[in-house]
Amino acid sequence: MEKISILPVLVVSFPFLMTLAVFVWGNVSAKLRSYLSIFTVLGTFALTLTMLPASLNGTVFTRQLMQMVPGIWFYFRVDQLGLVFAATASLLWVLSVVYSISYMEGEHAQRRYFCFVLLCLAWTLGVALSGNLFTFFIFYELFSISTYPLIVHEESPEALAAGKKYIIYILIGAAFVLFSLVYTYVLAGNLNFDKAGLMSMEMGRTKLLVLFWTFMLGFGVKAAIMPLHGWVPDAHPIAPAPFSAILSGIMVAMGCFGIMRAIFNILGASVVKTLGAGLIVAYILCFTIIVSSLLALEQDNLKRRLAYSTIGQMGYVTLGVVLLIPYTVWGGILHVVNHAFMKGLLFLCAGTIIKKLGKKNVSEMRGIGQKLPVTMGVFTIAALSMIGLPPLAGFTSKWFLCLGSIGAPHGIIFVIVLLLSSLLGAAYFLPIVYTAFFQKPLGEEETPHQGHKEHEALWERKPEASKYMLVPMIIAALLVFVLGITLELKGMPLSLIKMAEKFFLGGIN
Repeated sequence: MEKISILPVLVVSFPFLMTLAVFVWGNVSAKLRSYLSIFTVLGTFALTLTMLPASLNGTVFTRQLMQMVPGIWFYFRVDQLGLVFAATASLLWVLSVVYSISYMEGEHAQRRYFCFVLLCLAWTLGVALSGNLFTFFIFYELFSISTYPLIVHEESPEALAAGKKYIIYILIGAAFVLFSLVYTYVLAGNLNFDKAGLMSMEMGRTKLLVLFWTFMLGFGVKAAIMPLHGWVPDAHPIAPAPFSAILSGIMVAMGCFGIMRAIFNILGASVVKTLGAGLIVAYILCFTIIVSSLLALEQDNLKRRLAYSTIGQMGYVTLGVVLLIPYTVWGGILHVVNHAFMKGLLFLCAGTIIKKLGKKNVSEMRGIGQKLPVTMGVFTIAALSMIGLPPLAGFTSKWFLCLGSIGAPHGIIFVIVLLLSSLLGAAYFLPIVYTAFFQKPLGEEETPHQGHKEHEALWERKPEASKYMLVPMIIAALLVFVLGITLELKGMPLSLIKMAEKFFLGGIN
């Protein structure tokens, strides 16, 4: 059931308008800027949740704003898939912005930082709530452009180099998506997301394969499918930690979300399955998952290790989608939600370690669990969830992926890859936990007198972190636990995901 509503417009326009307020009054005082930013993200999350009750009952919110050219409207349509992505993004933004209040103290260009963070929230919600490929593309590229100032925020040579690489990759991806948009309109005369596929095999196998692969190349850049991943290991570590959480939790997932729209709404699941190209992508994703995990093992820089982990984890998401089996689709979409809070928490923890102790490398983190017990405690929860330990959130999505993969062609290969990647995840996460809690701090193994003085200077008793940093990390850890044990409750993400899967797959299996 479709319902014309102003809500989608309000959800997108509210953070945009509040960005203008932060820009105008952001230099009056840091406190006012903080209050405006927190009010913006909390208000946006609340507006997003107002659509949840009706969406659970099958309502789809729509709103046409203006006709851009004959047959193409600037159009919002909030289906269950879009609402899952929007709610996840808006909640992660709450945690990130609250954390940023303390993290950004003493940093330069704070008004610019908060303005672009809030602007990116508006564009992300625009992507999530888009009703057609044209509207999607506009917001998708606005987000890509607005992300650049945040990646290069430090303005160091390394940051500028990472920003340059990011722009090159993103522009190449955008060119493929734009071609796909135009080609879709040529083939179908329609760009709307209101059907489970606009294409049919009667349009010609070659044409449909061209469309499929240009979509995969275009969205694959942001989804970090190897070898299109090159910007991720540079951009994530150099950006401020609270925005790294957004980059990893939402931005890379946005590429996966684009692939979902391409497969489910544009090409159609039945067409993709008939083409057989999804299986080829699945093998590419297996390569991505394993190689990114092996590369993560080699990284001493903590944020860079987390960035390579993100590449592999988003491989899970896309793998679940292209296999086109109900369980794998559930697992893939659910992993977007779970990963956002698991990896977001890990990046927030990394930010606290950098901010409080000035340490960026795993090899420097001996004994830091004594100084930052809460930070490393919640880090451990997120790490165990990433590995897939029940009853944490990461286990649920991986369970569905494995369960569904068994029924896929050559399914045993995918199951082995998923299990192997969990083992590799343990190999690059557990040593961090061991180093933090079970190794003595640097300086403690020196001669008794000298070592004791150095140890006292290094571990001077101070509060672990401000409430603005601790509270978001604790909430994220609670979410990782709650998402794992409330899976089947109505109103939780899986409720909406099952409704979306039923519409998109339509009994093709």
